[in-house]
Amino acid sequence: MYRGAFLRDLLKRVQSQLEQLPAEDLKHKEHPEKWSKLEILGHLVDSAYNNHQRFLRAEEQGNLIFFGYNQNEWARLNNYQKRTTQEVINLWYTVNVHLSYLIDEIQEDFFIKEMTTHNFHQIGMRTVEEGSPSSLAYLYEDYLFHLEHHLAQIVPSFERSIA
Repeated sequence: MYRGAFLRDLLKRVQSQLEQLPAEDLKHKEHPEKWSKLEILGHLVDSAYNNHQRFLRAEEQGNLIFFGYNQNEWARLNNYQKRTTQEVINLWYTVNVHLSYLIDEIQEDFFIKEMTTHNFHQIGMRTVEEGSPSSLAYLYEDYLFHLEHHLAQIVPSFERSIA
């Protein structure tokens, strides 16, 4: 299907750009309380893990209500700042490729099925009003929007495709 292919194409395009960035640039922290670019990339790893579970569970649970997670605590516990840049880049790439293949396997009718039972008003980057119709297709688009938002913070020449 085309959905996962879009993500895989994005990953291939950005992976080489990430690998060309100097490690000291990726690890530089503007402020002790702010994430470095490497920690932002680690946050994208955590996001991919969480969204993989959401897409995997959606049909079985029959609604679009998913757990959130403490982003700052996960970034701290996973200690992305002390890992090698190549390790975090590889992890980011691998978990997103894994997610892309799952996205391809979701049946189209379920992927676009609108439901009012969701919590996208709490977990989405671009929130959806509570009780209004939404779908896994929206969750995927929001995931891509979130991914591109953060990639633009990391890679100076990154051009977003999701508005």
